[in-house]
Amino acid sequence: MGHVFVVPGDLIRFACDARLLPTDRLLTITPAWRTPDVEARVAALDPGLRRRFGAEEILATPLPDGDGPRPVLTAVPFTGVGCGDDVRRPLTEGLTAAARVAGPSRRAVPLIAMPLFGSSGGGGDPLRGELIRIALDVGREVASGHGVDVALVLREPADLAQAQEYRRRDPGRWWPELDDRLRATLRTVAGYARRGLLVPFIGAGVSISAGLPTWADLLATLARDRLPAGSEREFAALPVLDQAEILQGLHTDRAAFTTEIAKRTRADRYGLAPALLAGLPTGEAVTLNYDELYEMASADAGRRTAVLPFDAADSGDRWLLKLHGSVSRPDSIVLTRRDYLGYRNGREALSALAKALLLTRHLLFVGFGLSDDHFHEVMHDVRAVAGGHRRTLGTALVLEPSTLRDTLWRSDLDFVPVGGDDVAEQARRQEIALDHLLADTDRGLGHVLDPRFRDLLPDAERRLADRLTALASAMDADETATATGDAVRELLTRLGKR
Repeated sequence: MGHVFVVPGDLIRFACDARLLPTDRLLTITPAWRTPDVEARVAALDPGLRRRFGAEEILATPLPDGDGPRPVLTAVPFTGVGCGDDVRRPLTEGLTAAARVAGPSRRAVPLIAMPLFGSSGGGGDPLRGELIRIALDVGREVASGHGVDVALVLREPADLAQAQEYRRRDPGRWWPELDDRLRATLRTVAGYARRGLLVPFIGAGVSISAGLPTWADLLATLARDRLPAGSEREFAALPVLDQAEILQGLHTDRAAFTTEIAKRTRADRYGLAPALLAGLPTGEAVTLNYDELYEMASADAGRRTAVLPFDAADSGDRWLLKLHGSVSRPDSIVLTRRDYLGYRNGREALSALAKALLLTRHLLFVGFGLSDDHFHEVMHDVRAVAGGHRRTLGTALVLEPSTLRDTLWRSDLDFVPVGGDDVAEQARRQEIALDHLLADTDRGLGHVLDPRFRDLLPDAERRLADRLTALASAMDADETATATGDAVRELLTRLGKR
């Protein structure tokens, strides 16, 4: 069964296998979705297909294949969106066409992305709540019928809040893949996030969804054509730090080596996992990764990210501690054994900050194998400080259970296997778990007093919204000018009063 994700972000910078691009029967594409690559592929369409599209005989057509996600043009009703059901048929045809051309995929099943269809150029802005409901329902029907996953990519906080609220009302329907224990753990982690205590610890597994290599694949690629003949087996048996040390010696200098690493760990699109983690209401995050996927996804979710140690912590809405460097500064990259042994020279403050987070926050480990030597050193010092007052320091989403791993880490971490029959399906289940976590955490209320979402409110909430709207209308200028009036106005704004 396919899954429907709700993702904060930008459709153009989101990594997927195919994506729906809204258009009209004249194949006009709004500037938000228009790129030179897409325009070239539209120009190459068969004239007969253009005529059928213009006559509305067909409502969706895939563009010729090229670099990046496969675009599928999907027609907004030519007469505009008068009710939510006007978009049901185009969406169904668009998603079905995308499902047919989306494979093969790096994921266990292909991923199709779509925006909120018909909400702006189609004239459906007053019906946003209904359009969200139909998009989710149609997405679920097509995902289940065609064995694909669908991501509804949204940028407006009110849209996100309404979509999450709609799914939270029936978790068994929207997250049937997750067992009771995992759901209970995710509810606990969501509680930490809502209290401002959660810190994501982002591992290399999070970056795979954007097409970036694992550490082993990265080193194997760097080693290709550089190792002496016949040394491949011996090289593969070495620890990764020694592999990196050898590879650095085979380059002309360290700058050439780190520049090549930066080149191979850079991506233009972020995948599901970075986008879902960036959507969490967290003020801090930690990573050993070099890439900038989390920063990109945070920016598209409306959160500027300061990157430590390169930026001032207060220069963004949140900060990301990059313990091992960044692609934007190749000279900062930590990978070889010599880099690890020399880490205390000038970078000890970064380790100290990571230790402080472990002692004062609840960390969520995602895509991290817990085998990094530097991380073990950090954990050793935290254990020594905590002494007999030890507590669970965090939760780790892992692909499969391991009794020996649980024994090794004792009471430090709560390991939660996501389930699945193979690595690809387990990675997908991890994304579904993050989707559930974000939905349970995002208790945004920006849709409650927004008339575009009124019809989807439960009866009790609609009555309360009416009373609050009446209060807003009844407040006079003198009342509004008071401190209490200012607080009321702030509350009404947060609830979506425009």
